[in-house]
Amino acid sequence: MHSFLSSVAKLFLFLIFSTIVVSQTRQIDSLKQVLPSVSGKARLEVLYALSNKLEGVAPMQAYDYGKEGVSIAQELGDSASLATLYSSLAFSSSELGNFAQSLKYGYLSLEVSTKVNDKKKIASANSTLGIAYVYIGQYSKALEYHLAALRLREQLNLAIPTAATLNNIGILYHNIGQYDKAIEYYKRAQERHGAALSELGRVHYLTNIGYSEFKRGNFDGAMKYHTEALAIAEKSHYTGMLAYIYFNLGIMHSEKKDYNKALDYLHHSLSNYEELGQKYGIVQLLNALGTAYFKTAQYEKSIQYLDRAVLLSSQINAPDQLKISYENLYTVYNKTGPMSKAFQFYRLYSEAKDSLLNSNESKRIAEIVINHEMAQQQRIIELLQKEKMISELNTEKQNLQTKELYAGVIVSIVLIGYLIFNIRRTQSNKKTVEQKNKELKVLNDQLQQKIGEIQLLTGLLPICANCKKIRDDQGGWEQIEQYISKHSEVKFSHGICPDCMQALYGDVMSKYKKP
Repeated sequence: MHSFLSSVAKLFLFLIFSTIVVSQTRQIDSLKQVLPSVSGKARLEVLYALSNKLEGVAPMQAYDYGKEGVSIAQELGDSASLATLYSSLAFSSSELGNFAQSLKYGYLSLEVSTKVNDKKKIASANSTLGIAYVYIGQYSKALEYHLAALRLREQLNLAIPTAATLNNIGILYHNIGQYDKAIEYYKRAQERHGAALSELGRVHYLTNIGYSEFKRGNFDGAMKYHTEALAIAEKSHYTGMLAYIYFNLGIMHSEKKDYNKALDYLHHSLSNYEELGQKYGIVQLLNALGTAYFKTAQYEKSIQYLDRAVLLSSQINAPDQLKISYENLYTVYNKTGPMSKAFQFYRLYSEAKDSLLNSNESKRIAEIVINHEMAQQQRIIELLQKEKMISELNTEKQNLQTKELYAGVIVSIVLIGYLIFNIRRTQSNKKTVEQKNKELKVLNDQLQQKIGEIQLLTGLLPICANCKKIRDDQGGWEQIEQYISKHSEVKFSHGICPDCMQALYGDVMSKYKKP
């Protein structure tokens, strides 16, 4: 069951990877089909896209597209595109083994990028110059340019370009024999890539780390890395990657004295590099085949391949490979004679070795590394100081905000207290006013009642001079008691006043008076 699931998983990964490869190929084919129908700025964009996509796969095609792109960019005055195309031409030239041309385009890219003040393009130009200087064995210069690219790419937080530069520095350390440092940079590059690492990127890192492990003497670990890389690369059909892996496997099997496998891998690799036109790769293979044939005592074939390597190394100005060619030819002629030839190549080897990596060059590399590390430390210190200053400002700001908050709370409490007091006072006053209004209304009602009562009995009343009856509004005559009772709330009770009592009943009352 586990085996079945593993097979399914592998099939699934293969389908995904195949889809990516097919998609990439279709993109390139589509761009090639579009190219004849466009002109001006649109054609420039297509040419740049083709140059960029093909520089690591088909550098000769990439170079041709890049050259046409440069012509159009110059006509249009498009400096930004020109800087990028110069960088692409520099990389393609390095892949083709034309390092003088690579340096020329690298410096042109750096010049134009600096004029337009584009840090991303400046970093790219520095990177391509670093790659070219590694190829020609000027490692201190290469390291300077790579570190300049690294600083800019880290500042701009460009993950994938930063990873590419870290990988290039790893290659540099590998070339000068510092394999521990090389592996350190390869792994840093892999980590910087993170989730964005493609399958092809993984192949690069596996192969680089594997070959450095082999150089450290870890053959089993190296084979493990290369086996995994080869399984992915063979599905991709990218000739350049396969050539690189076959080359490493050939060298490793040669060291293990398995020469049949070694020669098989090396010839496969040479065929792939010749197909791509990558002259530096071809030189490496010619030297490796010369060494392998020497170890199998096939001296004529060994000399044949090494002579070709000398010629090509001189043509493309690859002093590191020329040194290897001279050393190998000395070894062959020292074994087979004549000794004059052996001495000749030993002298050439010694001169190449001294010029390639002398003590001054090693010292210069060490100084560059120290200066870079000091600059990094200074940058860290500046960042820490900046962070401290920001922290102090934030603390001061927080304290000020706290004080403002406290003041605001106090003012709010006072205002709320004042508002509550006013509200309560207003409510109290309102109640008082309401009470007074009620009392006033009662008094007013009473007043109105009294006024009404007063008004009822106010004015001239027509009254009979004899019987004292009062004439009403309708002309009728009413008893005075009846009239008043009708027009007011007065009730009458009858009695006799003393005068009337005397007038009416004076005689009777006099009888009852006491003597």
